[in-house]
Amino acid sequence: MGADEEHLKESKALYLAGASQSIPDTIIDRFTSTMAVAVGSNVAESGLINGGRQLALTLPQVLFGGIADTIGKRKLIIAGRVLCGVSFAILAFVSSPLWLLAIVVAVSVSIAMAAPAWGSLVGDYAGELRRGTIIGRINSVAQIGGLVAMVTALLITLNQSGPMNMASFTPLLLLASASSFASAIFISLTEERVPTSEKRCSLDFGSLLGDKDLRKFLLVSFVFGFGAATASPFFSFITVGKLHMSVWQIAASAAANLACSVVGQRVFGRIIGAVGRRPVIVFSRVGMAASTVVYALATDWWQIVAVEAFVGIELAAWACGQSTYIIDIAPQKLRATYLAASMTAVGVSNFLGSYIMGILTKGFIASTDYAAISMALLFTAVLRFGFGFLFLTMRESKPTS
Repeated sequence: MGADEEHLKESKALYLAGASQSIPDTIIDRFTSTMAVAVGSNVAESGLINGGRQLALTLPQVLFGGIADTIGKRKLIIAGRVLCGVSFAILAFVSSPLWLLAIVVAVSVSIAMAAPAWGSLVGDYAGELRRGTIIGRINSVAQIGGLVAMVTALLITLNQSGPMNMASFTPLLLLASASSFASAIFISLTEERVPTSEKRCSLDFGSLLGDKDLRKFLLVSFVFGFGAATASPFFSFITVGKLHMSVWQIAASAAANLACSVVGQRVFGRIIGAVGRRPVIVFSRVGMAASTVVYALATDWWQIVAVEAFVGIELAAWACGQSTYIIDIAPQKLRATYLAASMTAVGVSNFLGSYIMGILTKGFIASTDYAAISMALLFTAVLRFGFGFLFLTMRESKPTS
């Protein structure tokens, strides 16, 4: 692809679509662990629910990415967002770990339908020389939707009292449902590059894995994701169990995270254009060790808010770095498939790390054994820090002119 690669002009519909679909994505991401505790899950069940969400969110993306690259992006995004709206409406009525797992998986699969197509659609608007800046700007505006969701969650739940249960989340889940339907409408008003391939899905895994840059990125992402996800079963037991955080306090921590992410993606979009993709990606992964250390040692809820703000910066760096790097190395007609393969590697590794850690610790770490949970989190911090440096083995993809 040359520097003069034609790209589409950004529109209000594109930004509104990104912001509205960020609302349900943020709610399911931020509150799945908390809802697992609210329905009475143990450590193993919490690990299964979190791991199952990650697996359902990412494993189907290779299939859906291939479909998007052949039939077009908007159709798949619209279908995924409509199904997402229906699933969120059903989620408001679950009351057991088994049903929570089933509907969370349904929500995640519907998001997986749209995710690679959205990433590829954003690529249609980003020319090569200013790719990092444009992707950062679009993602930053999209994240505002998630920030609005968390501020809304804070205001809705600020005066809630009594023990946390699924009823505490009903307003948020209905908001997510409505936003999903709205995003489908906005997507229908955007433009896309029409695929030039035949109207059929044909996945060539041999060709994908034959790309040395992609293969290395997938391997390193898998290793890091597995190590990082070993902390997943424990976070909610710190926030809800040890610190007794309410829904509004959890929403406040998520709002701090997203506020920093909104600002950070604009900043990192420019940094990526100046220093390259690899340094930003390494920074984003190594810094994730901080969250597990603070969660392990936290004694008050405001400490969680503070570290989530820092994590927002790390996630902004990853969002800009990962998507820009993949779009750099992918042939234009396979962008959605490459993005999906990247997310699948992360999702499968997150599922395995979360589920295996939940199973291994089920027999000797109780949900109220906070000293043992803190030790497990510190162990994960070491893995995150060490494995983050593996991204230094990637080839830098920043254009030279």
